[in-house]
Amino acid sequence: MQPQRFAALRHSDFRLYWIGHVVSVSGQQMLWMLEPWLIYEISGSKAYLGINALAQAIPATALVLLGGVIADKFDQRKLLIGVQVAYIALLSILAALALTELLEVWHIFVIAFIQATVGSFENPARQAMFPHLIPRNAMPNAVALNAAIHPATRIGAPVIGGFILATVLGATDSARIAAGIVWLIAIAGVAVYALMLAKVHLPPINRSRARGVLDDMAEGVRFTWRNPTFAFLIGLAYFSMFFGNSLGILFPVIAKDTLQVGPDVLGVMWGALGIGSLMGVFVASNLSAPSHQRLMLVGSTLLLGASMIGFALTPIYWLSLVVLVALGTGGSALNVCIQQNLQMLVPNEVRGRVMGLWGIVHSSVRPLGEMQFSGIAALATAPFALILNGAMVVAAAVFLRVHSEPSRRLVALREAAVAEGAAQRS
Repeated sequence: MQPQRFAALRHSDFRLYWIGHVVSVSGQQMLWMLEPWLIYEISGSKAYLGINALAQAIPATALVLLGGVIADKFDQRKLLIGVQVAYIALLSILAALALTELLEVWHIFVIAFIQATVGSFENPARQAMFPHLIPRNAMPNAVALNAAIHPATRIGAPVIGGFILATVLGATDSARIAAGIVWLIAIAGVAVYALMLAKVHLPPINRSRARGVLDDMAEGVRFTWRNPTFAFLIGLAYFSMFFGNSLGILFPVIAKDTLQVGPDVLGVMWGALGIGSLMGVFVASNLSAPSHQRLMLVGSTLLLGASMIGFALTPIYWLSLVVLVALGTGGSALNVCIQQNLQMLVPNEVRGRVMGLWGIVHSSVRPLGEMQFSGIAALATAPFALILNGAMVVAAAVFLRVHSEPSRRLVALREAAVAEGAAQRS
């Protein structure tokens, strides 16, 4: 990676935020691998995987718009620190129950519900805060660096987590104790993030407090609805997450039932997805010019859907890893393309609310997608669920190719934004 691609890290406040977020997400990647595995290991139920996703989706869906309003009205740094403290408390409960072997599946459901409630305020606050830590000309680089966090940490963190699970499981013959150790590691990562946020200096921001919370929530929806390009981008993000990028919930089922491998190899599967996701970040960053946006939207959607079908039809372990790299590339490139366009085009005064709508992708659409993936797998098979959803994603790519008006409109807006930025610099 060329030095200028790290340009945003020259700004100390963004650097502190970014490093802390990297450490925290590394622990989170372990948990995304751990919790479905543990639920399936304890219960053997695919349906329980969907129940866990539903427990996260309900509060996230109900509160995410409120989270965007709060992010626009209050100090985002303090809000993020408060969320991390709550996470530490919740994860500590799970770790204590697991290490004493008192943990049951319903404990995970309850904590997932509470954690999703708290987390509804995190993503909008983070998305609204980080643009204030850098000058505007560093925004594309900052977006790319932020987008690289999840795929880059997915390469190593789940592999390490899977190795720890397999090692402790072999030594203790207890899935709960193994999970408890991983939860402790995740807690340490969240604590580091909170400490880094405490050192960040957020500049003064003009915040509107004249209207009520409900009015502000409605304004965020109205603004997005009145701007069809933003509605198109957010809608595409929802679709790709629901039918595509939430497929990781089935990894424990595929690993155990189809590939017949243990938690260490499950971590490697997540690592292969991470390698592809990081490649997707590079692709989207290098093809960020306005003229490339239609190619990015159509091509990455098609790659995501086709790879899902390929993954479902691949019973060979090493070949499944190759397909997962391609799958990660498509899903990540699409996500980064959408996020770059939103951050470049959304006005500052409604950024928190619009990014709150975008945040539904992770906070509620992802668990809803996980629920439908696991539901179809429970009624039929995991490979069938992947093929059916992959076909939906391929159909979306064909639609984007044929119905080109939304992408043409996006290209025109990006060209105007680039011209405006050039005029400001001159």
